[in-house]
Amino acid sequence: MRLVSLNGLPAADAFEAHAQATGQTLDRSAPIGFFLHNILGIEAGENHRLRVPLAVLPDGSVLCAAEVPQGSVVHIMRATAASTVEAAQEATQAALTAMGGHKPQAALFFDCVATRLRMGDAFKEEIAIVRDELAGAVLVGCNTHGQIARAEGQFEGFHNCTAVVALLPA
Repeated sequence: MRLVSLNGLPAADAFEAHAQATGQTLDRSAPIGFFLHNILGIEAGENHRLRVPLAVLPDGSVLCAAEVPQGSVVHIMRATAASTVEAAQEATQAALTAMGGHKPQAALFFDCVATRLRMGDAFKEEIAIVRDELAGAVLVGCNTHGQIARAEGQFEGFHNCTAVVALLPA
């Protein structure tokens, strides 16, 4: 959970270089605002496992919300409110497809608390699109520290900043 270096630089220095290159500011003593908008994507085949950086430690390393395996290839990634809403819509549609034509009676919706903090009031749009896609099914959910996705044929494992939808048939 402690990211020591990126590209041979102390992790905090690499994040500062990214901040400068993208016209942002990283305040090492209060970095969460920057980190919510600049998360880590760990390469995993065609996809990325997402990790939220939380703090800059005195030695220049960065504390993350979940494990970043040693030797991983990572990218500093950004998301827009629109792309986040689209991802929740796609997760809902995938869950509906997996129902094989059966109508859901209820749905469980989980998304990372970091997503809610990053999106602010726009988080309502994510919930609205999930409700629209479910067409009347009861929706229950919460924001979590991260999600575990273990569905066959899907990107598996522990994730930060990822929408997960589970449906219960009628």
